[in-house]
Amino acid sequence: MTDTSLSMAPKQDRSRAALERLMTATREILHDGTFEDLTIAGISKRSGVSTGSIYARFKGKDELFRAVMALVLDELDEEWSQLIEQLGARDLTLQPLVPAAINLLGDHLHRHAPMLRPFMAHANDEQVARRGKASFKLTSESFIALLLQARAEIRHPAPEHAVASCFAITYAAFARFFGLGSAADAAGEGDWASLKEDLGDMCLGFLSHTPYRPA
Repeated sequence: MTDTSLSMAPKQDRSRAALERLMTATREILHDGTFEDLTIAGISKRSGVSTGSIYARFKGKDELFRAVMALVLDELDEEWSQLIEQLGARDLTLQPLVPAAINLLGDHLHRHAPMLRPFMAHANDEQVARRGKASFKLTSESFIALLLQARAEIRHPAPEHAVASCFAITYAAFARFFGLGSAADAAGEGDWASLKEDLGDMCLGFLSHTPYRPA
């Protein structure tokens, strides 16, 4: 190792540590509040990083917010992919698979709702919306693929459509319960356990029975 690299190493270590503190502080503020609660002064105070150092890295709180959002959604996507893979490996029949998948989705959103809430509320930002849509696409496609593992048991004449409808209805109900996006005023309405159970029953019934089509 050269003398130059030796002299640079402590500075690089301090720089990485400062960035980690910045990201952590931003996450904590967003977890406990909203985008409006996020200020450079507040981040500086919580992280111990000077405002000058923050502005040397980011143009402002919008850019820092986007960086944190991308990091968090990368983590959530990885977690969801692992969870869905683990459930799929159990090779369940349709009857236990549907409520298990719905519980998995609900509990995943439940754990991360405090961070998802400010992201969805700030979806008017084009970059935020684009990254959020990519995460939603991953979630929906993997959920649909999981349920289609039991395609042979689905009696609906259009299995892909039926499973996609189950996801859309389930996700919308969970989003409303957690006050995500435009459903902020409805947060917490109803009983959480009953909601998951009812959604599981409704989706299982929808997939297990041939729909009535009037002549």
